[in-house]
Amino acid sequence: MAMGHEATTSIRVINLDRSVDRRQAFMQMAGGTELDWAFFPACTGITEPLRYDDRVAARRWGRPLSPAEIGCYSSHFKVWEWLANSDYDQAIILEDDVIVDWAIMEKLAINKFSDYGINLLRLHISYPFNWKMVQYRLFSPNTHLIRIVGNVPGAVAYLLTRAAARVLVSNYSIVAAPLDWILARYWEHRIIGYCMFPFPVIERHSPSTIGDERHAVSQRTVYDRIARIGWRIHGRAQRGYVERCLIKRYPLGPTKDSGPPFLPSSPPPQGQPTASGGPAADVVPVGIGGDMRLSSRERTQYAE
Repeated sequence: MAMGHEATTSIRVINLDRSVDRRQAFMQMAGGTELDWAFFPACTGITEPLRYDDRVAARRWGRPLSPAEIGCYSSHFKVWEWLANSDYDQAIILEDDVIVDWAIMEKLAINKFSDYGINLLRLHISYPFNWKMVQYRLFSPNTHLIRIVGNVPGAVAYLLTRAAARVLVSNYSIVAAPLDWILARYWEHRIIGYCMFPFPVIERHSPSTIGDERHAVSQRTVYDRIARIGWRIHGRAQRGYVERCLIKRYPLGPTKDSGPPFLPSSPPPQGQPTASGGPAADVVPVGIGGDMRLSSRERTQYAE
């Protein structure tokens, strides 16, 4: 039986300085937890080392990004940057307009997900999406692990490992699309998106600080439209290859809806690893195909 080890996990909650009501509401909700958590200052615009160009955004996303979308991207990117340079194994990244099941957060925090080849675990998704079952009974008979199939937006709550943060920081300093769109493109950055179901985090029903800009239609030149069509065709080909050739049907082994939970729900005795049925830590590939990094050609294509 393979062994996993207890993780060092921190929770970072992205919050604008002016969003006092949201900050106070979250502090009240988190008052009873002993987990390592803190607010992370949100950005309101582009910040170093990020770069943004309307033309690049039009060719990738279909229109220029709004200031709020750029600020959202910058905020999450700075959390990735912080995690990539930290001593934590992983971080749970939340936006401040969520309701959290802290009991599940405690279970997530003690498990080192990179030991199981999981580098991105989405904790809430706002849209209907396609999925494939990966592991029944993740923590209990009523919690399960699924894999996200396709481009599924949303980034209000997710667990990210340090290795994945380094990949994102290294390859996505050019802002060309909304943050959640980038996070979802597993066929590009090779960070497979998993999701816990039922969701342990719920988004509050409140007005979005981003607004409806992502649904707007902008005027684009013929060349920009052709460039975007070519980019989308390339992305679909990449996704088809990754889905058919690189992702295993059951990456954690066969699963059935019976027996004990797959992951432990409490820390192991001091100095002892946690037992699991997952793959051994020293043989787990990072991402798929053993490498999450983009090639120099892919980075160049993204920046064009």
